[in-house]
Amino acid sequence: MLLITEHNQSKPNVVLFPKTYEYYQMELTRMLETERYAEAVALLKFLLQCSGDNEESRIEWQALLEWLLQAFPYLQDEAEQPFIHNIQQTEEEVSEQDVMRSQVLEKQQMDEQYIAKMLERLQETPFDEKKWFILEQLTVAEDANLNDELIYLLETKKLHPIVQFGILQTLCKRGMTGAVTFYRGNEQCVVDIEHTPLDYASYPSALLAPAERVHEVVALREPSIAYFAQEIWHQFIKAIYGTSQYEQLRSGTEAEVNAWAAALHRIVAGLLQLQEEESVVKQIYHINSDSRIVYEQALRSLAKSFRPES
Repeated sequence: MLLITEHNQSKPNVVLFPKTYEYYQMELTRMLETERYAEAVALLKFLLQCSGDNEESRIEWQALLEWLLQAFPYLQDEAEQPFIHNIQQTEEEVSEQDVMRSQVLEKQQMDEQYIAKMLERLQETPFDEKKWFILEQLTVAEDANLNDELIYLLETKKLHPIVQFGILQTLCKRGMTGAVTFYRGNEQCVVDIEHTPLDYASYPSALLAPAERVHEVVALREPSIAYFAQEIWHQFIKAIYGTSQYEQLRSGTEAEVNAWAAALHRIVAGLLQLQEEESVVKQIYHINSDSRIVYEQALRSLAKSFRPES
C-alpha cells in the first residue's frame, strides 16, 4: 500500500498507491464521525506531504484541512505532532482518558479553583470550540460536587445550545441518569441524560437522513459538500437536541427529509463558496409547492444556527 523511499526528517518520502487512498479516506471518515478532529488534522498534514497520482483526493484533503483549522483553530497547535502510521503496535497504548485524568488531577492539585474556573468559562460568550476541551476535562475530573454543579448550570444559566448539549454528554459519560430540564430560548426542554447521543452514529437514523441524502446526491459530483454536510448537520442537531424541532425531524416524512437535505446542500455550498443554483438544487431534491414551506423553514433554521449567539 505504501512505498517508502529515503527517510527525510522534515518530509516523509512516502508514495501513496491507489488502494492507500481508499484506506485513508475511510480512516478520515471514521475520525470525523467520532469527532477525533485533532487526529484528522494530523493525518491530513501527513497525507499532503506524501507523493501520489490522485490529485483530486489531494485537493479534497487540502480543502478539508483548511476547513477544520478554520472551524477549530485550536487544532493548529494540538496537531503539530507528526502522524505516525504503525503497521504493528509494539508498545501498550495508554488511554487518552487516563492521560487527561492525570493532567486534570495535577491542575486541581496546583489550583483548588481549577474546576470552578472551567465552569465559569463555559458560561462565557461567544461560543468557541475550546469549550469542548473544557468539557472533555470535566468528563474525567474527580470532584464530588461536579455533577450537581453541571446540572445547576444547565437548568439555571443562559448557555450556548452547543454547550448545553456538551454538558448533557459530559453528565452521561460521568454515569448520571434521570431527567433534566433546561431552556432553549423560550422553549422548555426535558430530556433523559442517559439517552444523550455520545457520537454521530448514536442518533436515531431518521435524524441522520438529511445528511445521508446530501451524501447520496453529491458524493461523486461535489465531494467537498459531502464531507462538510455531515459535520455541519451534526453541529445543527446538537444545537436543537431536546427541542420540538428535534422531535419533528425524528419523525419526518420522505418529503421533509428531502426539504431539509436541499436546505443543507444550499447552506454548505454557500459556506464553501460553490456556485449551486437554487433551482437546480430544488429539482435534485424534488422540492415542489407542497415541500417549499418546509424547505424555506429549514434554510432559516440552519442559517440561524451559524449566527454567533444563536
